[in-house]
Amino acid sequence: MAHIESYTFNGTGAAVYLCFGYIPDRVEIAALEDSDMARVVWQRNFRAAEADEGYILYTYAGAGASYTAGAGVRAYYGGDLMTTANQTSTTYAEGIYLEPDEISDYRSGARDAVSDDINAWTLDTSGNRTGHFNEDVTGTYIGEGSEITIRETSSRKIRKYIIEALTATQGEAADEVTLSYASPSGDILRISGMYDLKPVALGKTTKAGILLTPYTYINVNDEIQVVTLYQFDGRK
Repeated sequence: MAHIESYTFNGTGAAVYLCFGYIPDRVEIAALEDSDMARVVWQRNFRAAEADEGYILYTYAGAGASYTAGAGVRAYYGGDLMTTANQTSTTYAEGIYLEPDEISDYRSGARDAVSDDINAWTLDTSGNRTGHFNEDVTGTYIGEGSEITIRETSSRKIRKYIIEALTATQGEAADEVTLSYASPSGDILRISGMYDLKPVALGKTTKAGILLTPYTYINVNDEIQVVTLYQFDGRK
């Protein structure tokens, strides 16, 4: 049975190394904020030179193209020491060497709350799926794409949602936060960062993964991308 996992990252507008810790057997990357709705597919067992590095599909009409060597997705074996010469930036949502973010919760004042920890959600307008927190966010880590876990006050049920709209330095005033669904008011148990992948820190050595070269239709700068990884035998 295949092992499957998925991550989001911010498009770089340049070639990007996605360092998951292993080389997947199959990769699918989708652009989520572009009307072309591009999707790249690559497998390690693509055995034709014409599609050595996968292919891309884009637009509802089914347009697409294959990637020859050096143009698409290829295995990356890691082992690069991060310096200012090869890692363009270590600022969150930037950089060209990315790895999974080990921080799963950014609600505290020490992370992305302006002052007090963010722990309460109030639903203001159900029809718009909008509400507010007990505190503003700085917006460095929390924003569109963040996953939020809420325990409803009335039912005590715990559900997960996606933050679809939230401007930096906002969140505390009525209707400043839009969720994927209209969650009843309750306690906030967790808010993740906007992206699952973050820049690899300077002085750290990269792990294995993939190199994504193109940035036309896919991997457009500052647009959310989702990458899904498959291991056919269930082992990394």
